[in-house]
Amino acid sequence: MEKRDGIADRERLHFDRLAEQVGEAGTHRTTVAGLRRMRRRGRMVAALLGSYRDPHVLEIGSGAGAFSQFVLEERPRLQLVGCDVSPKCVEIANSRLKGKYRNAVFEVADCTKLRWNDKAFDCICGCSILHHLDVELALSECFRVLKPGGRIWFSEPNMMNPQIAIQKNVPFIKKWLEDTPEETAFFRWRIAGHVRAAGFIDIRVRPFDFLHPSLHGPLTGVFDVIGRVVERIPLLKEIAGSLVIQARKPNE
Repeated sequence: MEKRDGIADRERLHFDRLAEQVGEAGTHRTTVAGLRRMRRRGRMVAALLGSYRDPHVLEIGSGAGAFSQFVLEERPRLQLVGCDVSPKCVEIANSRLKGKYRNAVFEVADCTKLRWNDKAFDCICGCSILHHLDVELALSECFRVLKPGGRIWFSEPNMMNPQIAIQKNVPFIKKWLEDTPEETAFFRWRIAGHVRAAGFIDIRVRPFDFLHPSLHGPLTGVFDVIGRVVERIPLLKEIAGSLVIQARKPNE
């Protein structure tokens, strides 16, 4: 427990610092490509919620609200609760979004020890958060606070991608690219196993997104289109930059 608390403290300080410096939880979310990537993910979550009339959604690791904003743009009346370990990020998210989206609120919380009651949410989502956490604890908590039949959606870095593999395993590169020491990435079969062990069913984990977040120019859209074509090519798609993870809690 002390080790976990120490990691949480380091994550909190790291993301407080980033929020102070760039107003975000990472510089990769402020580029043209970064914003395009977030918009795509927001649309994916909105599509997942298409069958719900008035869903109650928890976003874990909501940071300064960058991803939240794109989800809310797709579903402006969404009941969204965002939580993050960084008080500074939560402060920015509330100031950025709470006035515009009255059903959105952001709170400081440890994603491995959620304060909400059992069966409180219809959906839990997150963008690049599980790889910062004890994934077994986080998924167990997600399962607990989801209603029966509720769904999870996450986007996470893919360890099969050569750059991601180097970035997550070479300490000086991790530091240079603003990673925290403990964060990692996932092989899709391994994260699928964690999701299954937590009790979820209808599990789908697939590689996607070849658009590099550092791109910042007029050709970004062209590279995005090319990347989406490559996503459909067998074997080659396995080295995409991200994984999208979806699953459902069984009905009672």
